[in-house]
Amino acid sequence: MNSIVLLIFLYGLVYIVDANHFLGGTITWHVLNGSATGTPIAIVITQTYSWTYSLITCTNTQIATSQLIPVGGAYTRLLTETLDCIANCASGTTGYVAPNIVPRCSDISIPLGITIGQRSDTVFLQSGSDFSVAYQDFSWRSLVVGAAANWSISSRINLTPRSDNGLYNNAPVATLMSPISIPRNQSIAIHIPVADPDGDITRCRWSTSSNGVDECRDTCSPNSLPPNTVIYPNCTIIIIGQTVGDWFAITLMVEDFINLSSTTPLSSVPVQFLVQVVSPPTCTILPEVIGIPVEQACIPVIVGQTFNSQLIAINNCGSNVTIVDIATLSFAGMSKGNIVRLNMTTYYKTFSWTPTTNQLGIQVQCAMAIDRRKEDVRKK
Repeated sequence: MNSIVLLIFLYGLVYIVDANHFLGGTITWHVLNGSATGTPIAIVITQTYSWTYSLITCTNTQIATSQLIPVGGAYTRLLTETLDCIANCASGTTGYVAPNIVPRCSDISIPLGITIGQRSDTVFLQSGSDFSVAYQDFSWRSLVVGAAANWSISSRINLTPRSDNGLYNNAPVATLMSPISIPRNQSIAIHIPVADPDGDITRCRWSTSSNGVDECRDTCSPNSLPPNTVIYPNCTIIIIGQTVGDWFAITLMVEDFINLSSTTPLSSVPVQFLVQVVSPPTCTILPEVIGIPVEQACIPVIVGQTFNSQLIAINNCGSNVTIVDIATLSFAGMSKGNIVRLNMTTYYKTFSWTPTTNQLGIQVQCAMAIDRRKEDVRKK
């Protein structure tokens, strides 16, 4: 029987600039065999992290061949760091062997100065396992909250059989490109794209450090964010930056629930990213991204068979502005062509991907077009 990967396309609508070192990430997991009922259970843990391109540099060849991100100097510690248990470790983690942190090259954008890496590892756990894992390190770039804030990106893994069907749960998949820039003194809505393999109800909340689970270390929201920043259960954040040049780390958790009335999450996955406050751009019309397939399409892809797609970007700011990249946050092994200018307003980029067994489940691709003039870089 063919193994199916579900591929979801999401195109963002915010601004973006480059930054330093670690830029955020997310951790999710799913059961390898969705109909499994016995023990031990094989689960696939997927880690996605973003870095500064000038410090950790991948190439298109390394992306196409799923090579580990090249690290050296101050970042050689990545080679030995692991996704460690941080809560309920004594009894809830039987069989857990912590996977490495260092990811495989998945995306780059030289105009934005970002490198994105992802890795998926299979671990074997006992039925009833319920514990939290985290990637903890130092430090974020200089933030309003502090010059050398530490991070903790934590995910809760829960393999208690579900009460509705007796099967094991699969965690939500959520992702967002980082860093994002927001115009000063404007109310900006940032929506976190979320998908759930089981079709469960999903809700977002701020990350916390409580009850022995540290989800955010020095950047727990909303205390680390501008005044009156709020998050809604539908995973929309409303934020107003007041001072140009301020940087903030946004840390949140996405949780799935068995039904609308439930207040007990089945699992928790993190989303962490950076925000910078910038001066408002002269042209406020963002470039468009048109996908083939279209935005929010959910496409079944068979393991071992090549899937081809194309993204088209439209410039809406006249001849003084050019689109310099169609940047993506995708997954290991996706080959990407160079951006091609079709005419004065239209650009495109092609993609090709052959999924592997380790990539079974939901894979989400985010994309944006970046246009440039002399003074600013913007994205949709």
